[in-house]
Amino acid sequence: MSDGVRDLVATLRTLHERLAARAVDLSPEALRTRSYATEWTVADVLSHLGSGAEVTLLRLDSDPRESEDGPSQEDLATVWATWDAREPEQQAVEGIAAQARLVDRLEELGDSAVQVLRRDLDGLDVDAAGMLRMRVAELAMHSWDIAVAFDDDAVVAPEAVPAVLDLLPVTLRFAAQPHDEAFAVEVRTTDPDRTLRLDLRPGEARVTGPGAGPSEDTLELPAEALARLVYGRLDPEHAPPLTASDASLLPRLRDIFRGF
Repeated sequence: MSDGVRDLVATLRTLHERLAARAVDLSPEALRTRSYATEWTVADVLSHLGSGAEVTLLRLDSDPRESEDGPSQEDLATVWATWDAREPEQQAVEGIAAQARLVDRLEELGDSAVQVLRRDLDGLDVDAAGMLRMRVAELAMHSWDIAVAFDDDAVVAPEAVPAVLDLLPVTLRFAAQPHDEAFAVEVRTTDPDRTLRLDLRPGEARVTGPGAGPSEDTLELPAEALARLVYGRLDPEHAPPLTASDASLLPRLRDIFRGF
């Protein structure tokens, strides 16, 4: 397995074990607590992660010669219906167990076997590493959705943040809500230190490197906060100290990145 893929699988292992340690201590009342994803309880989030892990395992087991798309819509509907029918306690236990099975399986695979994860997403070819980054991002963000329900100072796991930032060219294709504004923002992050440029155009959001063009607006913030901003999780009550070129910038960005 290549170093990049191996590192992503190791990050998944770390995130899984941290979430599993948290989940084992959750009471029945805590499982029914509303998560940051307001339509979901904590148990619903664990169920979502579990069903996603199960779908990924189905994809790993699929024969690409029979279907490049992996599991059928009927397969997916069956998986989701099964998870939705479970009680919160079972959703929690099975959600952690499914994620453990996925990480165990990924750790066993070589480069050629893991390539079955490669997918075409709305015309964008995403390789196996990209799909693993998506899994890291999903697990990290939803773990934060659970953590912040009990701790307002929770942050996204630092191990996941580099992968989430590397995924931004893909994420921005789906994260931005329809908007009419056209502007660019130079973003400087800490932990890790990076400089990038967000290009917002009507119906489009892209990320480029610094120097790609002039940026009237600037934003300086921790990298995990940038990740939460793009995923619609940087409301005023959960924002760290940051520096923006003007007071309207962050509300404008929040209006574009409302979560998905």
